[in-house]
Amino acid sequence: MLSSMKRILFPIGVILTVSILLILFNRSNNVKVFTVEEKPIKKVIYASGYVKPRNYVVIRSEVSGYVKEIRVKEGDKVRKGEILAVMDAGPVEESLREAQERLRLSQERLREDSDYRRSLEKQVEITKRNMEQAQRYLFRRESLAQRGLIPREQYEEAKRSYENAKSEYEKALTTYRDSIKALESEERFLSASVERIKKELDKYYIKSPINGVVLNKYVEVGEYINHISQDNKLFSVGESDAKEIVLNVDEEYASSIKSGMKVYISLDVYPGRVFEGRLVLIEGEINKNKKTLEVKAVADLPPEVPANATVEANILVEDRKALVIPKSAYKNGFVYKYEKVRRVKVPVKVGEEVNGYLEVLEGLKKGDKVVVE
Repeated sequence: MLSSMKRILFPIGVILTVSILLILFNRSNNVKVFTVEEKPIKKVIYASGYVKPRNYVVIRSEVSGYVKEIRVKEGDKVRKGEILAVMDAGPVEESLREAQERLRLSQERLREDSDYRRSLEKQVEITKRNMEQAQRYLFRRESLAQRGLIPREQYEEAKRSYENAKSEYEKALTTYRDSIKALESEERFLSASVERIKKELDKYYIKSPINGVVLNKYVEVGEYINHISQDNKLFSVGESDAKEIVLNVDEEYASSIKSGMKVYISLDVYPGRVFEGRLVLIEGEINKNKKTLEVKAVADLPPEVPANATVEANILVEDRKALVIPKSAYKNGFVYKYEKVRRVKVPVKVGEEVNGYLEVLEGLKKGDKVVVE
């Protein structure tokens, strides 16, 4: 962090006010005298940062490939879900076509009137008729054998024929059921594959996640995008009219910062102007690398302030009244109080130094006069 971030500063306007309003010198017998008065003092913490549109997002690609088409330009208003660019998805589109064709064939075979299903059902019907015919023949042979009209061997042969026909029927029925189950399972698998590929294909259509304005376009048609690269930036989108200020405060002052505090903002793009705002959000985590705390503020900034404009700020953490004396009036714990025509040495307890002035904590009261060296 810059050393300037570690300073607690008093606004220049306040210091000038203190200097002008508090220094009431008079000269009596060639003695320069300062009249102690109680005046407001404001303590601030310095922070720096940048302007960011609310709901600001940097849009990155989830897949690698070449940029095939760009449909927006900087400054365009976009809606959530609107396609901003299209990546070349040739291999994925081919996979989708293959999966859809296989799914179509599976669904075609599963239709009640499909040739494939009819052929399976026909085989079941044929074997069922054969089984029923063999069963009737068996019943007749059994009746004749019981009356002794035919040899027992003819009955056993009819029984074996029936059992073979029954087995063929059961085999055909099992084949039919297994084939339909396999087709149904294949259809579910291919349907899931189609949906998965569609979701993958959707990643090649770069969409805006929010309503807003295209602030930056980082790519051109034909560029190759590596989705795992740090340079993977396609667009930035945000609300152009609603802006927030992101500030970084040194971690040693983190405990002093509270939401709602006033903040005085200055921007390089508007030199000489100061904008008043307030803190609205304080992050709950210190940045380990920067050793800073991120806070957000809002202020009535001009609508044309560009995104990422550099900001310097003074956060008002204390606003109170205090007695002050010039630093030159204080030495080694004492000041000389001027009483009529004589000087009286009195002990004084002082606090912080404020641009050449010391805050008086004990030993003096409002209206006292002290000798200034």
